[in-house]
Amino acid sequence: MVAIPDEVMKVINDPASVRVLATKSKEGHVHVIQCGSIKAAGPDTLIVGAILMKRTGKNLEGMKASGEMVSFLAGSKLNSYEVRAKVKELVTSGPIFDGMNAELSKMGMKATGVWVFSVQEVWNQSANYDAGKKMV
Repeated sequence: MVAIPDEVMKVINDPASVRVLATKSKEGHVHVIQCGSIKAAGPDTLIVGAILMKRTGKNLEGMKASGEMVSFLAGSKLNSYEVRAKVKELVTSGPIFDGMNAELSKMGMKATGVWVFSVQEVWNQSANYDAGKKMV
């Protein structure tokens, strides 16, 4: 696991930023969703509320079993960052689950679980000369 740089944490946790999650099916088909519930729960952990995740949830189960990494993209204005992470677990009770649902309830939503990911790599994908450079 690696620690997410502070500038990346700010973009990930900014409700105004665009955040997407890319997964892959067992057949190798890429599936991408915009996901406002993506949060950095700590410097080396990302979480996502499982609200309407049908294909994504199935893909995450398969990727967890095979040890493959998912890809997150968080962007705000000209700043954009890719975080590659391994699927750790699906939490259906406890403080992470309760905290996610407290936030989602403000929008009239509820998660059936919270996917937890361990961060492995962070890449700069911004519209500048550092694009494509591995940060950690």
